[in-house]
Amino acid sequence: MRLGPAGPSHPAFYYLRRALDSARATPLVTSVTVTSIAVSVLFAGAILLVGSNAYRLVVHWGSQGVDVSVYLRAGLDDSAVVGLRQRIAADTDTVAVSYVSQEEAWQFLADNLGDSAELLGGLEPSVLPASLEISLATVVDEGRLRAKLERWRAMPEVADIQYNHAWTERLSNAMGVIRWVAWALGALALMASAVIVGATFQLAAFTRREEMEVMRLVGAVGPVYWAPVLLGGAIQGLLGSLLALATLVLVFGLAAGPLSEEVPIVASTLGFLAFGQCLTLVLWGGGLGAAGSWLGMQRSGSWR
Repeated sequence: MRLGPAGPSHPAFYYLRRALDSARATPLVTSVTVTSIAVSVLFAGAILLVGSNAYRLVVHWGSQGVDVSVYLRAGLDDSAVVGLRQRIAADTDTVAVSYVSQEEAWQFLADNLGDSAELLGGLEPSVLPASLEISLATVVDEGRLRAKLERWRAMPEVADIQYNHAWTERLSNAMGVIRWVAWALGALALMASAVIVGATFQLAAFTRREEMEVMRLVGAVGPVYWAPVLLGGAIQGLLGSLLALATLVLVFGLAAGPLSEEVPIVASTLGFLAFGQCLTLVLWGGGLGAAGSWLGMQRSGSWR
C-alpha cells in the first residue's frame, strides 16, 4: 500500500507531515498542550535557576577564604597586643593580620548605622573591644581550622573569636535543605504535568478518533499508525520548552539588573542557566510531550 509521495519511500517526512497536519487540524487542543508543557518547564526552570544561583553564591563565599575576628580582653598593653599579633602572623595559614582599636571599631559601627548612629549617644568607645582581623588561606580544612581557633581562644589575651566560615557552613546546610525541597517540588511538578499533559493528549486523541479508526481500517499498523502521534507530541513538547525558556530569559533579564543593585553581594555570581541545563529542560519538555501522546493513545484506543 502506498500512502503518497512521502509514504513508505520517505517515512520520516511522512510522519512529520502527518504530525503537522494533525496539529493544524486541532489548533485549540495544540495550544492547550503547548501551554501546559510550557508552564511545567517554566516552573522546573525557575527552581533550577534559583538553585543554581544560590549554589554559585555559596561557592563564591567559600572561595574567599576565612576571615576571623579575634576580640581582645580589656586592659591589654601595647606589648601584649604586639606579641599576640606576631604569634598569629607567624602561623602558616595566616595571610594578613590587622589591628582594630576601640575607637576604630566605634567609628565603623557608627558609619554602618547611618541615620541611626544617634542611638550610640551617651556611650563610649570603651564599650567595644579592640580586635585583630585575620585573613586565613582558602586551603584551611574544617578540622584544622577548628583546632586552630581553639588554640587561639585559649590564649590569655583573647576574649572571644568569630569567623565568617561558620556562616558559610550554616548557609551550606540550609542549601542542602533547600535542594531537597527543590527536588520534591520538581518531582511534584513532573507528576502533575504528566497528568495534565496526558489528559490533554487524551483529548487530542479523542478529537482524532475517526481519523485513527480509518487508518486502522485501511491496514495502517506499527510505526505508520503511532509514529506521527508520538512525533507530534514531541514537537509540541519542544515548542512548549522553548516558550518556557524564552519566558525565563525575559524575566531574568528584567529582574537581574534591579536585583544586582539592591543586593550587590549577588552581582558577581548572578547568571542564567548553563547550556546543558537549558538543553535538559528542552529535552524534558519533548519527552513529556511524547509520553503524553503515548498515554493519550493508550486511553483512547488500541496501541498498534
